[in-house]
Amino acid sequence: MHRLLANIAVILFLFSCSPQLSVHQINTHNISVDAFSVNPDSAIQVIVKPFRDSIAYDMSKLVAVSATPLVKGKPESKLTNLVADIILEAGTNYCISGNLNFRPDVSYVNYGGLRASLPQGQITVGHIFELMPFENEVVLIRISGESMLLMTERIAMRGGEGISGMKLGIRDEKVTSLLIGGKVIDPSASYWLATNDYIANSGDQMSMFANPEDRHDTKMKIRDVLIQILAEHYQRDGIIDVKEDGRIYNEQ
Repeated sequence: MHRLLANIAVILFLFSCSPQLSVHQINTHNISVDAFSVNPDSAIQVIVKPFRDSIAYDMSKLVAVSATPLVKGKPESKLTNLVADIILEAGTNYCISGNLNFRPDVSYVNYGGLRASLPQGQITVGHIFELMPFENEVVLIRISGESMLLMTERIAMRGGEGISGMKLGIRDEKVTSLLIGGKVIDPSASYWLATNDYIANSGDQMSMFANPEDRHDTKMKIRDVLIQILAEHYQRDGIIDVKEDGRIYNEQ
């Protein structure tokens, strides 16, 4: 027993006297991984090719033709106007098809949710996926006029975003005028808003939507309604020619 304790004491002494290790130098380098750094496996290529070709075919399908480039900007832009208009139309169509007794009054699109521009000329399915790479869905929420004012105050602070169904005047990042359906907003009234599920769930600092008076989750992906409605407009009216119409304006 004494010998065991003595051995343990020696081991502890040796370890306690071990020198502390420290890092004196770190060397790093990048390893590039791209199509030219590795030889593709021919067997895997054979397996993948049908899927890759199918995706490429789907992404290349024509949706519409635009007269001009559609680029997002503030206080309004052709791209934000287009997407907001389509979301409002999709929400209206949903209410009609479901025999609901209301229609969305306005729509809102958060600026950061639009991740690419749409080109002049041919717009393909691939372009829509680049614009809207997320799985966001259209949601309809009924909110008070007071909450609507809070939303527009947030939009004014950001210098403008995507809206439809309203006309908003801003100055020094504050709301100076707000019309909904051509009428001055009534803070005591209720309004239906069409937006995406991220915003309806209070994302992007939109906490005023946390407890809506009512809510309908349409299960319609925004990307899908963009493709569908843009294609319908193109087939019916020809080349898409989006305008800036002063729906958000800076007052002097």
